[in-house]
Amino acid sequence: MKRLLFIALLLVGSLAIKAQSPHLFEHTYPVIEAENPEIRNLIDSVSIDSIKANIEHLCSYHNRRFDSRHIWEVQDWLTSRYEQFGVDTILLHDFKVNKPNYPEETADNVIAVQWGTKTPQEFVICGAHYDSWNDDGADPDTIRSPGADDNASGVAGILETARLLSHYTFDRTIIYANWCAEEIGLIGSMAYATDCAAQNMDIVGYFNLDMTGYLEEGSDIHVHLMYTSQDSLIADFVYNFSHVYFPEMPIQQAWLAWGDSDYSSFNRNGYPAVHPFEDVHASSPFIHSRNDVLGLSVNNLEQSKRFTELNLGLVATLAGINHDGAVENETIHMAVYPNPAKESVNILAEDGLQHISVYNALGQQIEAIELHGENKCILHTNNYCSGFYIINIVTDKGSSTKRLVVR
Repeated sequence: MKRLLFIALLLVGSLAIKAQSPHLFEHTYPVIEAENPEIRNLIDSVSIDSIKANIEHLCSYHNRRFDSRHIWEVQDWLTSRYEQFGVDTILLHDFKVNKPNYPEETADNVIAVQWGTKTPQEFVICGAHYDSWNDDGADPDTIRSPGADDNASGVAGILETARLLSHYTFDRTIIYANWCAEEIGLIGSMAYATDCAAQNMDIVGYFNLDMTGYLEEGSDIHVHLMYTSQDSLIADFVYNFSHVYFPEMPIQQAWLAWGDSDYSSFNRNGYPAVHPFEDVHASSPFIHSRNDVLGLSVNNLEQSKRFTELNLGLVATLAGINHDGAVENETIHMAVYPNPAKESVNILAEDGLQHISVYNALGQQIEAIELHGENKCILHTNNYCSGFYIINIVTDKGSSTKRLVVR
C-alpha cells in the first residue's frame, strides 16, 4: 500500500473524480439473484492453509523492496507458482522506474494469462503488488521488510484464485497479475495499465487485493470497498455478489486518508476498477516496518480467506465460467507453421476453426479473425514487429494456445 501525504490528499481530493479517464469500453455486469452451485463450490474450495503457506513464503525473503537484490528471487518464485498451476501463458512485463534517486531497473510485473474460449479479446484482471517497503536504513539489501499484510496477504489471495480457477474454462480471458514498485507510486501497475490503454485492450474489470489480513480486536469481518463514482456499475456488481454469497459480511464504500493502491492505475487509464480493503479506519499499524509479520500484522487469516473468496467469485462470475466445469483432457490436433515466421504462418486444425486471436507479449490483442469451421487459416505477419506472440485458437472441440516467434 502506497502512503501519501494527508495534506496533499486534502488538496486534490475534490478533484479525484475529474482526474479519471472516461471508460475506453462500456460493459454491463451480471445481476446475481441466487448462488451458482459451481461458483459456490469454487468459493468453498479456498484453502486457508494455502493462503497461510504463501504468506509465510513471501515473508521468508529478507525483504521485497523493489530496489533490493531479493526482489528478483520473488519474481522467479511467483513465475514458478503459476507454472505449477498450469496457467496457459506467463509473461514478464518489463518497465522503467523513472523516479529520481532510485535505480531504473527492477523486477518485472508477473502476468499469468488464462485464455477465454468464447470472447478471449475481453479481459478480467485481478492483481496485487508483491513488493514491500521499509525505509528504516540506507541499504535496501539489508533492510528487513517482511510485508505480511502489505502485501503478501493480497498476493496470496491472487495465487489461491489462480490455483483454483486454472482448472476451469471461461468465456473471457483472465489475467492474474503481480505488480512491482507499487510502494513508490504504483509504478508497475501504471506502466502496464498505460500500455493496455495504448493498445486499446478491452478490460471488463480490474479487482485489486492489497492488505486483507488485519482485523482490530473485537471487530467482525467486513469489507471497505474503494472506487470512484465513475465505477459505480462494477461496484454495484460487487455489492450484489457479496450480498448474495456473503450476506453476513457487511460491505460499504470507504476512502483511505493516507494512501492509494493499484486499482487507481486502471481507473486513471479508463478501466473500471475496485479495491476491497480491510477497515480503512483500523488497518494494520505495522505496515512498512519489520513488524509487518504473520500473527501480528496478519492477525486474522479467516478474513484473508474471505477476501480471497470474494475475489475468486467476482472473477469467475465476470469471466463467465463454462457450464462444462472442469477442463477435459481432450486432445486438440492442430499445426502452426512456419514457426519462427516472417511474412505469414499457416494454422491447420483437424476440427473446424472458429476464432483466432493474436496477442503480443503484454497480453494485448493485436488481431482477431472470425472463421466458420474452416480447417485452414493463413495469418499474415509481415506487419508484425519482430518478437514473441501468443495465438489463441478456438475450434469446434475447444481452445488451445500456441507460441509464435516473428523475425
